[in-house]
Amino acid sequence: MFTNSLVHLTRERTGSPLQENASDNDQEYSALDVLCEILNSGKILGSNNKGYVKGTETAVCFTECPLSSVKLFASNEDEAKYRYYGIAISKGAAFDNGARPVIYLPDNEGAWIPEIQRWRQVRFEYGVVDWTFEREWRKKGDLVLKQLPGIYIIHWNPNEKKQLEKALHKDLKKKIRGYLPMEHLNQMF
Repeated sequence: MFTNSLVHLTRERTGSPLQENASDNDQEYSALDVLCEILNSGKILGSNNKGYVKGTETAVCFTECPLSSVKLFASNEDEAKYRYYGIAISKGAAFDNGARPVIYLPDNEGAWIPEIQRWRQVRFEYGVVDWTFEREWRKKGDLVLKQLPGIYIIHWNPNEKKQLEKALHKDLKKKIRGYLPMEHLNQMF
């Protein structure tokens, strides 16, 4: 076993807020804002097929990397795919909620996968397209955080903890197992 946890990282985005009655569709949100939105709503929305998820279903994506390796996926640099903001959950709890390891194979070999399960396929072409280092897991649909026994909150700086606590949905307050400031963890590994 690589690790007992799964990590979902965020990044900045442009669009409207998740809150109802939102009017600004071009607002910019930092990765911290996106994490606060997740904590406030109590769920992670699944990505659709406009991104990397195949088929008609949406899915929430995770990496099976240990916390000591998050720095290989995230950065504060502009070209990074993810930032140091997200959540970590138990792999067992994720599995119980429908998360599964993805299936890495060439697109032309995925026809045997039923359309309703295509959310699990990730393109792999040896020497051309290779995401296997992410050791990805996905959960079909959205992930409702209050259904988990506990979560860890990943953030960059310890000074952000108060902002994150303020963003917490009331149903999540007892689910928080800890806050993980990556600024300090990165120095340890």
